[in-house]
Amino acid sequence: MRSILCPADSADTLDDRVETALALARVMRGHVSVQIATPFAQMALWEPFGGAALSAEVINEVRAADEQLGKDLDVRLTGQDVPFDIVLIDQGRVEGVAAAARFTDCIVASLDDPALEEVALGSRCPVLALPKGAPLLTFDKPVLLAWDGGHEAAAAMRAALPLLALASAVHILMVREHEDSFPARDAACYLSRHDIHAEVHEVARHGSISRMIADKAHELGAGLIVMGLFGKSRLRELLLGGVSRELLDTSVVPLLLAH
Repeated sequence: MRSILCPADSADTLDDRVETALALARVMRGHVSVQIATPFAQMALWEPFGGAALSAEVINEVRAADEQLGKDLDVRLTGQDVPFDIVLIDQGRVEGVAAAARFTDCIVASLDDPALEEVALGSRCPVLALPKGAPLLTFDKPVLLAWDGGHEAAAAMRAALPLLALASAVHILMVREHEDSFPARDAACYLSRHDIHAEVHEVARHGSISRMIADKAHELGAGLIVMGLFGKSRLRELLLGGVSRELLDTSVVPLLLAH
């Protein structure tokens, strides 16, 4: 995880993302790319008889705000011990992140970002999503892998390998609902080949699966939950029948998401 993308905006969660991106870059000896995306072309006001009347005043104000944000971040990051670059692009945030994800190992995002699902599902790159006010600054706490045997969970596990290697302990939680699913011990066997020795917890479902995952993370003192996402059309049906959606809405622990 040496190429780290940090989308930037004026939200009050920006500090969480920046500090997490810097901490991750330090431990991975990586590079932080800060992306400020605004679709100026979409700010045109179309007239009924053809042509476009650009709201120059609005566009100039937004562009000036983006440029100031870039300057402020440049001053802030220059004093750090992490290589970085700052890019301003004329694209929407989701499109900009998806384009940059081709050369990115990890995207740092916020759980309360309305576009988080689209970013995670539209980018073939893991997303580290942070609860508000809870940046991930250390990587030696236990990690909980939510396992259902699916391709998405396996993709999340593989994407998380660099972080799992830093964890003080790795736990795999499987809430068993189907007998034909790939057992958690197979995931543990895979991790062992990477010198990561995980403890497996296979349990029967009782109540909300998302609540079971959150409770297990709390019990273990986990600093990170690793999980997969999948989507179906606009309904965004997610892992384990809505478990991901609920965790995205309620988790107080950072989530590493992969699609």
